[in-house]
Amino acid sequence: MRKTIIFNVKFCVLTLLFTGGMSAWAQQSPDFNDSYLTPPEAISEEILAPSHLNVTLDELSPAGDFFINRKRSGITPLSKFAKPHYNIAGLQIDKRANRTRSLTTQRATTGLELVNSRTGERRELNVPDNLTISNPQWSPDGSKIAWMGHSEDETHIYVTDRESGNSRQITRRPLLATLNSSFEWTSDSRSIFTVLIPENRGAEPVRPETPTQLIVRSTTEGDNRLRTYQSLLEDRFEGELLEYYITGQLVKIDTQNRRARNIGSPAMIRNIDAAPSGDHVIVQTIQKPFSYIVPVSRFGWTEEIWDLDGEILATLRSSDPNKGDPDEEYMEDSGRRNIQWRPDGEGLSLLVKPEEEEEEEGEEKPEEEEESEESKIADRVVQWMPPFGEDDQKVLYESEREMQSVAYSSDGDILFITEQNNDSEELFAVYAADTASTYPIYKYDTDDFYDNPGNLSYHRSSTGEWAVRLSEDESSVFLSGTEYYEDVEENAPRPFIDRVEIQSGESERLFQSSEEYYESVESILTANSDQIIIERESSDEYPNYWYVDLNSNERTQLTENQDYNEALAQAPRDRFKVIRSDGIEFWMEVVMPPEWDGEPVPGFIWHYPREYDDQEDYNESIRRHNKNSYPRIGTRTADIMAKAGYAVLKPDWPIVGDSGTANDNFVWSIVQNSTAVIDSSEAKGYIDRHRMAIGGHSYGAFGTSNAMIHTSFFKAGIAGSGNYNRTLTPLGFQRESSDLWRGMDRYMQMSPIFWADRMDGALLMYHGEEDQNVGTWPTNSRRMFHALNGIGKTAALYRYPHEAHGPAAEETLLDMWTRWVDWLDVHVK
Repeated sequence: MRKTIIFNVKFCVLTLLFTGGMSAWAQQSPDFNDSYLTPPEAISEEILAPSHLNVTLDELSPAGDFFINRKRSGITPLSKFAKPHYNIAGLQIDKRANRTRSLTTQRATTGLELVNSRTGERRELNVPDNLTISNPQWSPDGSKIAWMGHSEDETHIYVTDRESGNSRQITRRPLLATLNSSFEWTSDSRSIFTVLIPENRGAEPVRPETPTQLIVRSTTEGDNRLRTYQSLLEDRFEGELLEYYITGQLVKIDTQNRRARNIGSPAMIRNIDAAPSGDHVIVQTIQKPFSYIVPVSRFGWTEEIWDLDGEILATLRSSDPNKGDPDEEYMEDSGRRNIQWRPDGEGLSLLVKPEEEEEEEGEEKPEEEEESEESKIADRVVQWMPPFGEDDQKVLYESEREMQSVAYSSDGDILFITEQNNDSEELFAVYAADTASTYPIYKYDTDDFYDNPGNLSYHRSSTGEWAVRLSEDESSVFLSGTEYYEDVEENAPRPFIDRVEIQSGESERLFQSSEEYYESVESILTANSDQIIIERESSDEYPNYWYVDLNSNERTQLTENQDYNEALAQAPRDRFKVIRSDGIEFWMEVVMPPEWDGEPVPGFIWHYPREYDDQEDYNESIRRHNKNSYPRIGTRTADIMAKAGYAVLKPDWPIVGDSGTANDNFVWSIVQNSTAVIDSSEAKGYIDRHRMAIGGHSYGAFGTSNAMIHTSFFKAGIAGSGNYNRTLTPLGFQRESSDLWRGMDRYMQMSPIFWADRMDGALLMYHGEEDQNVGTWPTNSRRMFHALNGIGKTAALYRYPHEAHGPAAEETLLDMWTRWVDWLDVHVK
């Protein structure tokens, strides 16, 4: 006898389905109420822990004296996710507010504070009520902070005066924050560039009641190995709707008088990058025709330099729609790349490859002819000045090797160039006044993980652009990085700052994290890098920010952040190595119930399969392990199950095989991993191997269902937003490079739906109804449930309305944990 229960909430959707034999119902049935449920306090207090009350130090002021702390609210309520929106060509649009949906559904920032970078003293800024805040950004002179304020109906830009703390709205028309959701200051700290809703925009297109067009698709040329994208353009009308919601007016706004100057005509603006002078803008615009087989992020686009009248002065780059053919060149860039406004305000900087001269037909190069100096040039650093004509370009430096990037000192007098050649990377300095001489900063073998010298330290120049940080005497630069050690269980990673003298290359270590703590360098406050902000933590000390004076060794704790999940974070934990019968070794962490009495308890494995070529490949993946990291507990952290009395086992889950063929061993690895994890956990006295469950999200859901099919260890499983039929991703998935027709046996062997009749235990599946992740359409869970229901297996499916790939709304999270605990208590305990 089987039972199928389907409940609908409101228009669609908490949908719960259950199928199972009488034995499951004879004990105790999980709660199949279709209303949103709330778990016991021991669980809910972990989910609702008010970690948002802690202080974060973001957005350092230009002078280095203040940070911005965003005062956040708790978990986003379901009502925000339920707000009407469109999913068009992979773009989610809050149609009422004309912005990307993420600005509506993200955890809300409702206030701003200034935090003194040396004392931690906090001062609240005055912002309007009933707004959520994003993108706070200092003006280049540090006197003001601009930010985006979001109401239910629209988004505006506000500017807050640093001294008075008062804020005022500077946009008279709302922003169009669908594709471009940012703004740009000018170097004089007076004006802001952004994209607004066009004047006289007109009404939204309305779909005809009677169709006037078909849905037509035809194959394209080439091997277009596309992912299985959700929410692609369906028809011509959706194209019109998309165009309506991404067509905006570029403007320059005077923040003092609030006057907005229109720049050109409304366009489908993808991105803007304003010159520090405020006289020019680099504009990326979406180009037609739209594609029906790729999302808007892969539509064709053009990148141009506009003046303030909207005149196109130069086309920098363009791209056709990227349709996935690996042999197709979609971008036309004329050899231009690393395009950026110079930090001294003197035009554009770009790297340009010389054009190859075409030989005339019939012309042969003499065999003994030596290459000229010109022919040896592989790359150039170019300065391009307004009005950006061909004659306005000046070559600053030429190299016989291709350059990866160029950066500048704030005055533009020193260039810092990175070149990569095979397995080596070199950074060197060039003085603009003498480009014949180069000064190595570092050169290292990129295959030597433990010898990484770090990265250049940057700061905001007076124009607001990023520039390389120089010492006060302009003789040195600074590298910040992390030193790693081969024995990760004995030695934690140790962040550092090095001072490197430009002309001699001599290096001096200014700071290195202690061995007992992980002290990450969050900010550098001074030109000499002798006053810094670190975030300090250990395995039993919650992260907090500290001010450090490297000259006096003075340390001041700036924040009193606390762990609102402390009891769970400090629950008994163990980390140890597991060895499979085939000799493969991997690591696992175990989290026991906070009040564990030492006796074996039911076990719950939470995992995510990852492919590796061999043992060495796996070993390389754990080189960044940090034994001084404090345990973080989030709303979906599996550790929470320990509060319900389970040993939570969090192993790595290696799928091992030669490159390109690891999935031939997928099922074998699942069996081997499960056996090794359970055997070793039982041997240490943590688990009762006869009361085991397994779970995972996304590819972990795929692994969960396979483990329940190919082993008999598990009485229950929890599988979230998974794929259960690899034939629905016929052109590849994860690191699988073969398509379905070249790897049919592999695809079928790995697909749980083909082996569902062998499943042991009770499987709980959950899926967000608006999952946009490639490869995990909600139909996967519906079809898997349909199969399990048809063959008499014990299963349930929870479909959560308005949720994407990862559950995020407060009501969803509380309900999800209620049902997880309930499911395991019934079927495992």
